[in-house]
Amino acid sequence: MKSALTATLLDLGDATSRNLEFSHRANVSISYGEETITESNLLEIRRRHPKLVRLWTFTKREEGKIGADWEWHIVGRRRTFKMRVQAKRLQCNGVLRVKHKVKSSKRQQRSLLIAGARAERMKPVYCIYSAELQRTFWTQPKGMPGYRTFQTGCLLADVADVPLRTRRLAEVERKCIPWHFLCEPTVSMQWRLEVAKVGDEDFAYFVSFGRRSVPVPAVAEAAVPPAPSGWNAPSINDLNEGTGRNFDWTGVEETTAKDRARLKPETVEGRRILQSDGERLQELGTYRLMVMDVRGEPELEEGKEM
Repeated sequence: MKSALTATLLDLGDATSRNLEFSHRANVSISYGEETITESNLLEIRRRHPKLVRLWTFTKREEGKIGADWEWHIVGRRRTFKMRVQAKRLQCNGVLRVKHKVKSSKRQQRSLLIAGARAERMKPVYCIYSAELQRTFWTQPKGMPGYRTFQTGCLLADVADVPLRTRRLAEVERKCIPWHFLCEPTVSMQWRLEVAKVGDEDFAYFVSFGRRSVPVPAVAEAAVPPAPSGWNAPSINDLNEGTGRNFDWTGVEETTAKDRARLKPETVEGRRILQSDGERLQELGTYRLMVMDVRGEPELEEGKEM
């Protein structure tokens, strides 16, 4: 049984990687910047999962005071995981620019991100956008007949694992994880080519994974995801159940009535909390909020359409 959100994050990570590679071509004169990538991906996550995802954009009144592009809440039955996320896109020459001084405060964006997340008990995270040729560790698995493989264009890293002096992804890539690991950390980057339905969308090539815990003789060794040495993020199962897994608890707390109400903006309490969120984020200069409800997220059964 596989998560429908996993399918979306795999697909969008792949699309981000391929679009970046295309935008780097000498004969393509279109900028594919961090703002465009972030807004396109968040919008697509919301579009594909209208019953599971809430996405709000507030009027931007201030320059960012906390060094984050968006706040991301993942609400499980037992626990909720909250992140402050700053997007970083590798430039076409492969440079990863971590150093960035915020004009209003004259402080480094990285320092603001860490301090702001710590103050509200959230996890400070970089979401690094890159093209396939810019990666050496999280590369696309070797393809085989009957499978479609994915590129990992959206990598997540604990900000603490990305020093201010970082200039190349290779310096921190093994500390990163593909963002679909937030759903299922052992899933490989390939699926059997079949037909499935994910939410309101038809995917012509998603159904079953090759993964460590399932013997699939036809799956090549290259399809097994490598083991990162960095951030051990919580997964959907960790938020929903008592898995006993030794994951990073930073930003993870017991799910509260307020977390659950945030998922119901049509209620009086939901509207009140949303207004409070908007005022808080506008004051901080971060104006996007994405909330995912994974308490009973629909799954994909192997070989079966939803």
